[in-house]
Amino acid sequence: MRVLLVGIGESYHVGAFFCKALAALGHEYVFVDESAYPQPLAHFRFHNLAYRLLGKRPLTYWKFNSDILKCAQEFKPETVLVTGGCHVSPQTLAEIRANTGAVLVNYATDDPFNPSHSSSHLLGGIRLYDLYACTKRAIIADVRRAGCPNVYFVPFAYEPSLHFPESPSSEEDCSRFDSDVAFVGGGDPDRFPYFRALAEAIPSLRLDLYGGYWGRDRCLRCYDRGMATGRRFRLALGGTRVAPGLVRRVNRDGHSMRSFEIPACAAFGIFERTDEHLEMFDDGKYAAFFSSAEELVDKVKYFLRHDGDRRRMAEAAHRRITEGANTYRDRLEQILKLAEPLRAG
Repeated sequence: MRVLLVGIGESYHVGAFFCKALAALGHEYVFVDESAYPQPLAHFRFHNLAYRLLGKRPLTYWKFNSDILKCAQEFKPETVLVTGGCHVSPQTLAEIRANTGAVLVNYATDDPFNPSHSSSHLLGGIRLYDLYACTKRAIIADVRRAGCPNVYFVPFAYEPSLHFPESPSSEEDCSRFDSDVAFVGGGDPDRFPYFRALAEAIPSLRLDLYGGYWGRDRCLRCYDRGMATGRRFRLALGGTRVAPGLVRRVNRDGHSMRSFEIPACAAFGIFERTDEHLEMFDDGKYAAFFSSAEELVDKVKYFLRHDGDRRRMAEAAHRRITEGANTYRDRLEQILKLAEPLRAG
């Protein structure tokens, strides 16, 4: 099958994972890497202002869309798979369909209706997709109302070449990656209370916070450890006793990428109590859950005192995820199978 893939090619993004999956499955594909387009603008001081004035379009928006269309016209794909598509214009989608007859598929890793990144061109493109594969059930009804005829829940996954158990081994790594609690994710304001509560309730807690914006909180900036990708991501999880898994409420998440990556790395997860998390893990068998900062504190205190329970559940969750067809190759196969009858039609 010929697939035109549009997404972000950085090693820890879904676009890169799908590239590996397409190659492993033997499909012929062309990849348009969205992340390459903003790079020349990194030092352009008026870029952010221009982005707002242009209706959430970067200055490279037109070049990006022109290149997508050119690739489609030359490659003649059977399927166009977009992972997200914040900057893919409705006109580009319409011209690809008219010129190639390809099935247009969006794997929605974010909520397209989230005001923080939603735009008229993103919302206007929904009706032009033949298939929307949503990583969150909460957006399905809205996507249907926006005009997409085929909408399915396809959860996140893990990438086996990146997400696997790795414990710190060198003296330097053992010193750097040794924590009671480690969280890998952005410092959203609604996440601050959880970790403030932990720091206040357990003064001796070794807490590591990886990701952007943790330095914005005065109480938490001392726990800011910077970004964690690749091996650093694995070591952060391999060197901690508890790895909380929070969702983004503004994104209407029921689970997140970490819901699969934490157990894939054999770390012990305490996850925010959502319907999707409860489906994935049985409470007390594969993971623990919390619904408030107070409950998170109680669960962390308990599991820091009960190593056996924590290790047993982490091992069980690792087997459940890694033996359960939860890789991005599995997700790609699912998406292409859902698109198959649309190609035949």
